[in-house]
Amino acid sequence: MLNDYKEWLEEEGFSINSVDRYLIVALSFINWHNQLLGKTEFYPDLVSGRDLQDWKKYLLNEATYQRGKQPPKRYSISTVNNSLKSIRTFFNFLCESGDIQSNPALKVKAQKIAPDFDQDPRWLERAERNKLLRVINDDKSAEKNPWKFTRNRAIVYVQLHAGLRLSEVLDLEPEDISFESGYIFVRDGKGGKARRVEMNKDLRNALAEWIAQRGDPKTRKLFTSSRGDGKLTKQGIEYLYHTLGEKTGLHDLTTHVPRHTLAHDLVEAGYSLQRVADILGHSNINYTRIYTKSSKQERREALESLSSIQ
Repeated sequence: MLNDYKEWLEEEGFSINSVDRYLIVALSFINWHNQLLGKTEFYPDLVSGRDLQDWKKYLLNEATYQRGKQPPKRYSISTVNNSLKSIRTFFNFLCESGDIQSNPALKVKAQKIAPDFDQDPRWLERAERNKLLRVINDDKSAEKNPWKFTRNRAIVYVQLHAGLRLSEVLDLEPEDISFESGYIFVRDGKGGKARRVEMNKDLRNALAEWIAQRGDPKTRKLFTSSRGDGKLTKQGIEYLYHTLGEKTGLHDLTTHVPRHTLAHDLVEAGYSLQRVADILGHSNINYTRIYTKSSKQERREALESLSSIQ
């Protein structure tokens, strides 16, 4: 069933990352429902709307995830809502395939979120940003392994200076970099949207040095694995940021943080939301407004300053 679902998602035009995420959610629900009914095989026609409401409550109150050696964490509200969206898609597939007559997930509503709740993107403050740049530009790393050094620096720079998403970084090919016109061409951004992003001097230099070091691997992708015979994977870049987090002490450094940092820095510098939205590839400018907010730390500092007033 899941193999058929995977093929269906691909035919519907879902990205590789979306397909993987939707499959994980479907498998998680199947395991949960089998345990609920005490069965070892999944019967989609036995799933009721009440079951799905109970699953939503489970996601909100009990479900956890774990990264590496960190303690388990509860799902965020946005993760719960994304899971509900994914499961509706799964049951749409089951309807189309004839396994069920109607979609029981349609009546399960997304969890309502109060304004600004669970909405703070993580960006780097100036001191944190400088700390990351010092590590990524470390001369000792350049001398030890220039190939890996230039690749890792180019990956961070393409997110920190151009705001590319992880999936967009993975999809880049050398032909998408135009030094003559000064653009990176994102062929298949989120929602199937293509865009061009201008390169600043630092990014041009980092990409030029990486392409010179890259050699002639078998893959067409710009960023290759350390073996040099295949494209870099999502897990490979996530591990890079995990390592950088340990070196910098920024333990919440993820693949999203450099993109958020660019957006926040542009807004802070006074550039219009429309211009920032164009750079990030946002189809709705409301997605960009989140970067006009103060960070948790900034709000905490503001409130803490009052405690010392006599």
